[in-house]
Amino acid sequence: MNRTSVNTRSKNTYGRVSSSRSVSGSGILNKTRVRGGDAQPVLRLRTMFIGLCVLVACIAGPLGLVWKQSYINQASIRLEANTEALRLLNVEIKSLNLACHRLAEPERVERIARSQGFEYPLSRQLEVLEVRLPRQERGIGGFFARVMRSLSGES
Repeated sequence: MNRTSVNTRSKNTYGRVSSSRSVSGSGILNKTRVRGGDAQPVLRLRTMFIGLCVLVACIAGPLGLVWKQSYINQASIRLEANTEALRLLNVEIKSLNLACHRLAEPERVERIARSQGFEYPLSRQLEVLEVRLPRQERGIGGFFARVMRSLSGES
């Protein structure tokens, strides 16, 4: 059942000469294209590249989805931990504010002052201090007045 090989030559749609050869003995059909004397397989590099891209997409797509879900889960865990830490810090702030108010009670301050030997001052021991605050000019005129005073050396 061994037939001889048959060579046929024809022009394809691009005007290039191509030949095909079939060997019946092994049942293999070899197709080659002739370009400038070199024979190339029909399965081109472009087809292999597209196949490789499809393979990479089939692998990378599910891996990307798993990575995204893992990232979302980790972010959720961090969010829950931060929420719990915030709750604990708010409780601590409230307890510190309560302790601060308890320590600043006037009765407590008087008791500690008396235990240290302090007493209320007599009226002749009181002095009134007068404090001059700088004038606060408002608006654009106040700004220029402050600039002029700083340049002239006035306080």
